Amino acid sequence: MPLAGQVVGNGVRLVRPVGRGSHSLVYFAVARDGQPCAVKIFPAHLSGYADREFDHAHDLYHPRLVRVMDRAVVDEQPALISTLARGEVLFRRYAQRPAVYAERRAFLLTLVHLLDALGYLHERGLVHRDIKPENILVEEDGSAKLVDFDLSGPAFETFDAPLRMGTAAFQSPEAARGEPLGPESDLYGVGILLGWGIHGALPDPDEPYPHTLDPLAPLHLSMTRAERAERPNDAARVRAELLRLAGLPY
Repeated sequence: MPLAGQVVGNGVRLVRPVGRGSHSLVYFAVARDGQPCAVKIFPAHLSGYADREFDHAHDLYHPRLVRVMDRAVVDEQPALISTLARGEVLFRRYAQRPAVYAERRAFLLTLVHLLDALGYLHERGLVHRDIKPENILVEEDGSAKLVDFDLSGPAFETFDAPLRMGTAAFQSPEAARGEPLGPESDLYGVGILLGWGIHGALPDPDEPYPHTLDPLAPLHLSMTRAERAERPNDAARVRAELLRLAGLPY
């Protein structure tokens, strides 16, 4: 049975698919009152991810985060209903590269908004654990929202066995080792995005980035150090340093 056109939850009508999360299909939908929203549908065997995301995200209220509002069931599959984040995923939005030179103010605003979102999460004792372009939706002016909380959880949460979380290109060394993750691991992902913005490409272990005189380069290097204890772990301080180095007043 086609999903488009189905009504789920409290009168939410599915309209069309708009993307995929780490473990889900995301639909643009319209609530009973006409307001646009998103419905994130998980395969039945991944219901634990839906439960986890709802448990950790349903009471988050911040302008740079989507808000998970309710649970639903779609064709016997668990689903979450959330506010709609507008814009394009980060890499698609910044098709002209390096983004720091093509659209410096907009790209740095995106990072500022990402740091705002992470600062809020970290203050609440949570880490996102999957900072990557697909989880950052960016509008034309650079305004951004962080989405997809199905890997999120308490900082330094432990599991019965090492669990490697995140996406390889943006994964901190400790995440790749399956260690418990803290704020510095989320900020490592932001550092990778900053390096991409400066150089126009993701890092290559066999070919280090060329030297650059961009004033943001030292911040990128500090955020992506291999040793977690040597990296910043405070999103608000990183935000302030980013703006100081960039000479911007946001």
